[in-house]
Order: sequence, then C-alpha cells, then structure tokens
Amino acid sequence: MSSAQVGTRYDPITLEVLWSRLVAIVEEAEATLVRTSYSTTVGEADDHSAAILDARGRILAQSPHGMPGFIAILGNTARAVLKEIPPETLHPGDTIVTNDPWICAGHLHDFNLLRPIFYQGKIVAYTANTAHLSDIGGRMSSETPDLFEEGLQLPVIKLFERGRPNDTAMAFIRKNSRTPKQIIGDLNAQLAANQIADRRIQEMLQEYGLEDLEALSDEIQTRTEAAMRSAIEKLPDGEYHGQVYSDGYDETLTIKVKVTVRGSELYIDYAGTSAQVPRAINCPFNPVYAESVFPIRTALTPSLPMADGGLRPIHITAPEGSILNPRRPAAVFHRTVVVHNCQAAIFQALSQMVPHGLAPNRVHGHSGCIWAFRFRGLWHPEDRRPQSAVDDFFVQAYLANGGQGAAGGYDGKSALSMPDNCANIPIEVYENKAPVLWLRKELTTDSGGAGTQRGGLGQSFEIRVLGKGDIAFALGAGDKIVNAGPGILGGGPGGRAYVAINGEPVFARRWISAKEGDLFSIRNPGGGGFGDPKRRDPAAVAEDVRLGFVSAQRARDDYGVALGADFSVDAAEAARLRGGA
Repeated sequence: MSSAQVGTRYDPITLEVLWSRLVAIVEEAEATLVRTSYSTTVGEADDHSAAILDARGRILAQSPHGMPGFIAILGNTARAVLKEIPPETLHPGDTIVTNDPWICAGHLHDFNLLRPIFYQGKIVAYTANTAHLSDIGGRMSSETPDLFEEGLQLPVIKLFERGRPNDTAMAFIRKNSRTPKQIIGDLNAQLAANQIADRRIQEMLQEYGLEDLEALSDEIQTRTEAAMRSAIEKLPDGEYHGQVYSDGYDETLTIKVKVTVRGSELYIDYAGTSAQVPRAINCPFNPVYAESVFPIRTALTPSLPMADGGLRPIHITAPEGSILNPRRPAAVFHRTVVVHNCQAAIFQALSQMVPHGLAPNRVHGHSGCIWAFRFRGLWHPEDRRPQSAVDDFFVQAYLANGGQGAAGGYDGKSALSMPDNCANIPIEVYENKAPVLWLRKELTTDSGGAGTQRGGLGQSFEIRVLGKGDIAFALGAGDKIVNAGPGILGGGPGGRAYVAINGEPVFARRWISAKEGDLFSIRNPGGGGFGDPKRRDPAAVAEDVRLGFVSAQRARDDYGVALGADFSVDAAEAARLRGGA
C-alpha cells in the first residue's frame, strides 16, 4: 500500500528498518528458546512460537517460523490473560503463565508465558511465547473423557513477580510431571526467551529515541489491515463450501465449512461440523481460529508479515458444543487429530474461486500433517541409559511429518508438516532419549496423491523396542488411517496411515503395552494431488518411478503412463491408456 493510502507517519525506509528489527528480536527470542530447551519437542521439533505485542496486546511482530497453530492466537491469549491480571498490577520482572486450553493453544501441554516490557516507567510492549512441554501428568492419550484426566491445569498466575520466582507454582509444575527436570528446563528456556526480547526492545527504543511503540504499532496494524482488505476485495463475492472427514476416535467426524466473501470482509463458518465427543480430540476455538487463518493468509497474502491488523477483516465462527468449539471440560489433548483438517476444508472452498479470483498455485490438496507418536516408561537398571537422560522416566514424542498436499504448478513436498511446521526429529537424537532403535525410515512409495501435480509422500518407519522395563506406546496427532486426505480439483487422495505391532494392525489412540523386542511398523499419510492425473507430464511420471516415488503399476493405473525397463515412456501405450487426454 502507498503512504497516501494508509496515512503513514513513517517513511518507507524507516518503517522497514524498525519493523524488521522487531521481527529480528522475535527470531532471536525463538533461537534462545530452542538453544536452551531440554526436550526434543521444543529443541528439535520446533513446537513453539514467540511474538512481540504492543501495550494494548496487539500482535506487533511474530517470527515467520512460528507454528501456524500458535501464530494468530498469541494476541487473543495476551488480551485474555490481561483481563485476569490487569496491566496496572504488573511490575518490571513479572511473568504471567497459564496453560488453559481455552485461553492458550488448545491443550494443557502448551504453556504460554507473557512478560510486560517496561521503559521509562511504563509498559511499552509485551513479549510472549508458547511451547509444548512434554509431560505435565495425565493420561496423554485420546481415550480420556474429560479435561480433568489430562494433567495439571494452571490458571492465569504470576510465575515471576518483580524478578522473583513463584516457588509454589514451580513446585506444583515439578510435582505433576514424570520428567520434572526436563519440564523446568523448558520453562526456563521460555523465560530466557522473554528476557532477551525484553532487553532487545529496550535497546531498540533507546537507539532510535522512541518513547514507546504505539505509533509504530498503529502504522503496522493499519498497513497489514489495508493489505488484507485489498486482497479480499479481489475475490468474487459469494459463498463457497468445503467438507472433509477425520477418523475421530469411535466414529468418523465431519468438518464442514462455508467461506463467505463480502467486499473487503471474509467470513468462515463451521456450522454443520460434528458435535464434541467424550474423547481427547476436541479442539477449543483458539487453535481453530489460527488454523483457519493459515490457509487464508497462504492463499491471499503469503508474504504479509504477521500482525493483528491483517486479521481484522477475517471473521471465524464455530458452533458452541462442536468438536471445533467444545464446552468445558471437554478432553482436548489430541485436538490436532481434528483441527488439522480445517485447512483442507477451507482450501476446498477457496478452490471454487480458481481461476477467477485465485491462481491455482494458491490452493492445496489435503496434507498429511503432523503424525506424532510417543514412547513412555521407566529406565530399567539394565538399559543402556544415556547421560542425557536427566529423569528416571522417559516421555518422548516423535513428530513424523506426512506429505504436503499438491498445488497448481508444483508437487507437494514430501515429509513436510503442513499446516504446522514442526521439524522431523533426527532419529539419532530420539534413540538417545528412549530405549528404542530405528530399523527403517523412508519415504513411502505411492503415498502421494495422484494428480497433474503429485501430492507429497509420507514416511514409513520400523522401530524396535530395546528397553527391559515397562514401556507404553500411543499415537498422538495421527489421522487418515480410515479417511484418506482428499486431493483437489480432480487430484487423487493421499495414501492412508497405518500402525502395527509385530505385523498386527492396532488401534493406537490408546496406550499399548510394549516389551523388549517388539517391532512397531508405522506409516503416516501422504498429501492429496492437484488436478487430473492423466494430464501429468509423462516424463515427470517416469522420473517419479525412477526415484521410487511412484510404482510402475500406479504409473499405469493412475497416470496412464506405461514405462519400459529403462524407465522410458511407451508413447503409443500412454496415448491408448489416456484415451487422447
């Protein structure tokens, strides 16, 4: 947007310098969190996010690497927290904490820390972060019927006051974890991240001679709002619909969405979505909001920096009592089983604007998403226990990414977490945290949905249990065992997921006892394809077969491409199979 359009107080260069400085501060805070964390969930899988908020609790800057499930909600969380503990009661050195799923990121393991930043005697900003702490008690599986079985619930309280720790709160957290040293280590990492952001904001204000950040924040909010409204106005007015399915726990669940475009406003309504269930797969509204904003920002303004202004034209609702807006005390631990389907339903709705309003490369088939599983148990005296095992218990999650859904113009990335952006944990790190051995880890042939653009491949694993003690296994954010992730605009579905122990398929949403020597076979889902598979370049199909992404049989059946022994395309047979397509 031009300066005249938004009534700027800053010339473009100064604005860019200051805005980039804020983003750099958040990135340094996140790097501090990762470097000083104890768990693989935070330090390796990047299950965290951080932000700078202005004095009114509006998102001012957020790292572009932050999890989409956290990104848009830190402002909502901060404002809810400040209703409980008003700004006038805060002092330098205070830190507020809560893990309330309806205030924070949807389940008890995501802890939010908020710290006021004081400069020249007044609050000028807040620094906030959210991180997934690996164990806070509870059953930690989808089988729980309500929130009270899911672990420690922390109300909105001060974890630090005037720089002094709340020893009682720390003791409660420590006593409710199977891995207390690891949990406190991660909490200290969150505290360190907020401290570094506080210091850097004060340095920035002093360096540029600013009294506060209010004028800069107003500028950023105005510009991001104007950019989002401009993008929405380019879409054709109307109602657009999408519907996808989650495996659920006891039965398949429906995620239904209506996207309405009206001028510069965009409305997302989940009416018709399944009701909440007495299992730990319900999702409080905050993560639903964040996961719904993600496909809109991806499709309309992919390069727009995150700020509250860009969210103002987007209005999201879900029926109270549904799986996407459950009533307390619904169980929510594995809410990602359901919520990761939201982006696919919205992309389906947006695809109805292609090519009149949206380019094909702005919509995706369903993605395989995060596919988490965990091993839990006690170290046995005869186990080869690594020095890095700081607790007697081990509780180790593995975030195994499925395939990304394809979009117009490019194939889906393989083993890429979408809509969230958690990293694949190196198996060497995991093997040093739990008594298991990876025998195989590879991309799964034929798991990418067929299409003009192929969906990304999922992964397959074989894991041997080495531990001699009591060990349990449970699936985390795993979906698409029953219902494959659909393609888009004629693309085929991604490959379905699978879990087996010693060759026998199992229902792994509950804890399963494991013993030394047991072999776990795990396959996570692939991404959906984009467009008619018969229109895919035969040379690209041949290359997929050569690389092992697609089998020769599926090349023939799905793509209508016959190949010779040297992967050459039989043009005459392909023409016959494709029927002149």
